Amino acid sequence: MKKLAKRLLGRVTSDYRINWIYAADALPDFDDQAFSIEPETVSHRAVLRASSTEKMRNSQSYADVGLAGLVLTEMSRPLAVAHFAEVNQYDRTSTWPLREGEVAVMDIATEERERGRGLAPRLIRAAARHYLTQGRRRLIAFIWWSNSPSLRAFEKAGWRRIGCSVELRFGRRWLGFRIPVP
Repeated sequence: MKKLAKRLLGRVTSDYRINWIYAADALPDFDDQAFSIEPETVSHRAVLRASSTEKMRNSQSYADVGLAGLVLTEMSRPLAVAHFAEVNQYDRTSTWPLREGEVAVMDIATEERERGRGLAPRLIRAAARHYLTQGRRRLIAFIWWSNSPSLRAFEKAGWRRIGCSVELRFGRRWLGFRIPVP
């Protein structure tokens, strides 16, 4: 079904973006003693840039433009990283608007050799706790509609689906729809 939908959209439009929108606005528990959550530092960045996982290396492009990062570590070793945009840093308003007091998850990456350990949901839960205890009212994330691992990670972390964003490009012009989910 996904392949058919992609093929059909590819024939009708010159490009498209379909994202599920997830949100966290309630304080989740995070008492996992095996892992630490730390703000990304220069030393973390050096390790992430040297990672054998391409997505971990590429995640540093978000830090390069000034987005805050949180790193999940085990015995001081970075295993996963996420980057966040404040309202003044957020450039995806056509996908889903970000309001004052909200933070957007822009990227999450996990070391390939560490996948399957439930690290992404832990990092997502910890990020919600971190920002909500700092006074933010909500975190949002937009997730490609067919990215099943990411969708599962956000659901396991206790986030809820709040909408869908559909953006279609016809030539050079984009047409967008935001559909809230009750």
